[in-house]
Amino acid sequence: MKQELELEVWRLAQQASDSAAFVRLVEEAVDSFKRDPGYDPNVRLHASGVGVESIRGLRDVMKRHDIYTGPSADYVELRSRLRMHLRDQLQMHLMKSGQASDEMKEDQLGRDLGL
Repeated sequence: MKQELELEVWRLAQQASDSAAFVRLVEEAVDSFKRDPGYDPNVRLHASGVGVESIRGLRDVMKRHDIYTGPSADYVELRSRLRMHLRDQLQMHLMKSGQASDEMKEDQLGRDLGL
């Protein structure tokens, strides 16, 4: 269920903004990420889940930050904490703009309360 919510967040954030605004959102999220020391496994975010435009925008932003994105245009390789940070930032944007679904609001409330 969490992965479905993550994919919905990416798709809705991309649909709710024009291309340049979406890339700015992703850029701000990457800029605000602070990596903690310790093991953080690589994961893949696939275009089939979040959309080709989302992957393209994320890949461009990460390359500008000299972050390796993987060998394929079909997905982006990134650290798991960065992936969750990006999802959280996009979800917060949807919350603030009033475009979040009820499921996103419930998830945000649970995370805010530490549940």
